[in-house]
Amino acid sequence: MKEQQNLVRLLDLDSDFIIDLRYATADNFTKNVVYTSSECYIDRHTGKQLIAAKNAAKEKGFRIKVWDAFRPVSAQRRFWDLFPNNDFVARPPDVNNMTKFKNSHMNGQCVDVTLTDLNGNEVPMPSEFDDFTEKARLDCKETTGEARKNAEFLRDIMAAAGFTPYSGEWWHFYDRNTEAVPYSESIPEQN
Repeated sequence: MKEQQNLVRLLDLDSDFIIDLRYATADNFTKNVVYTSSECYIDRHTGKQLIAAKNAAKEKGFRIKVWDAFRPVSAQRRFWDLFPNNDFVARPPDVNNMTKFKNSHMNGQCVDVTLTDLNGNEVPMPSEFDDFTEKARLDCKETTGEARKNAEFLRDIMAAAGFTPYSGEWWHFYDRNTEAVPYSESIPEQN
């Protein structure tokens, strides 16, 4: 099992996830490939919580698809170069001068996920991934019916597994139960 500091390949922990790292393709809001690898890495503890959520989803006939987990600092810089807008993209940190860290994609302690049926087909949700409109918010009054029910179910199973939802994006969850560790500049070495 490949591991770097706190990071482990998610499929080495559990192979029952659907991995669709959007930033490893041009199918994302930047329309550019941002990641240099399509391997999904995650903080070991965060991964264990995600497995608990995946198991809860499966009991109800769903699977979890991962759109984003660990994001190297180098990729955050690339995001900023492509889309320098503080409203939608976090400014890349100066890791050389940091002494305090947060739970973040840059240490593998956040995930962006959605639900699929057992065959891997995405189910209705309030919006597309990386939608920068009000529809991305779970409390959006326009979200009704099956999309609201599915998003609330995702929120509930993720919270039960120990994640904290981000109110501005129905797909984004923080692992606030893990002590934040330093951010990583790149993905773990490939063997």
